[in-house]
Amino acid sequence: MKVLFIRFSSIGDIVLTFPVVTALKEKLPNAHISYLSKDSFIQLLTANKDIDYSHAYNGSVSDTRKWISDQKFDIIIDLHKNIRSISVSIFNGKRVLRFNKLNVRKKILTSFKIDTLPDIHIVDRYFETLKSLGLNQSITGSPFSVPTSAHIELKNLFNTVPKKFFCIALGAKFNTKKIPYDLLVKIIDQIDVPIALLGDSNDTEIGSKLQDSFSNKNIVNCAGSYSILQSASILKQSDKLITGDTGLMHIASFFEIDIISIWGNTTPKFGMYPYRKLKNSNDIIIEKSDLKCRPCSKIGYAECPKGHFKCMAHEPDEIIKAIG
Repeated sequence: MKVLFIRFSSIGDIVLTFPVVTALKEKLPNAHISYLSKDSFIQLLTANKDIDYSHAYNGSVSDTRKWISDQKFDIIIDLHKNIRSISVSIFNGKRVLRFNKLNVRKKILTSFKIDTLPDIHIVDRYFETLKSLGLNQSITGSPFSVPTSAHIELKNLFNTVPKKFFCIALGAKFNTKKIPYDLLVKIIDQIDVPIALLGDSNDTEIGSKLQDSFSNKNIVNCAGSYSILQSASILKQSDKLITGDTGLMHIASFFEIDIISIWGNTTPKFGMYPYRKLKNSNDIIIEKSDLKCRPCSKIGYAECPKGHFKCMAHEPDEIIKAIG
């Protein structure tokens, strides 16, 4: 059997599809699983060993439709369900399963603050999409494995390998999901263990600024120096992650580490909080649940639409208490 999964972006959204990919492979071990995504996320797909082939979307709907047609897939599983994913797959497979993104309900929540969304994690909703295949959610394999080639030795990161260290995720795709610099300063000031600052090249400058501000602390700025999989390697070896609503938060949910997630304009009600169904966890979610203008978007903005950014005006003491 030939199966195609479709999810074009982004880091967190793609990673959250991995449990159903692994569940399908465990149900149908002889199935050949392909995954269609944007080129910038193909490397990320190597973290799921159950994906047999990754195909990069080249921006052409016609080229991609032809590739899909040539492959003669038995099942196409569209977990993105936008105009692009529908265009490349419609009438192009023996059987197509599409995820219901509930965008209308999300719009009702962001626009009118009326919550009609189901109280269920998006991973469980992915499983509902594939319920006709009879998948078992109690998967035995790991949906996310750091490739050996991406492993980072801590001795190459810290001068002395620490017995315990925390990670802080600096970045996010949208600014309204990032932990503000001033809040980061107050958090770091109260942490007495080594810290690895994670992010991409957009976060290098703020990482350096934080590192310079705390020259008396053991802080390593990894932002921009390591790939997403290398960052995952560092994260896996840590004891705790402090993060906004980020892709690294979702990656961390597959590891045995605690997650302190600090939420801005988005909300866990969208069903995209850390996925911990199969394990106990000491995760803590910090959010301004009583703020009337929140959530204002299902994804985020470059800046607060109202100009005050109160959703990220968290009390440092609350976060420090959560960190422990």
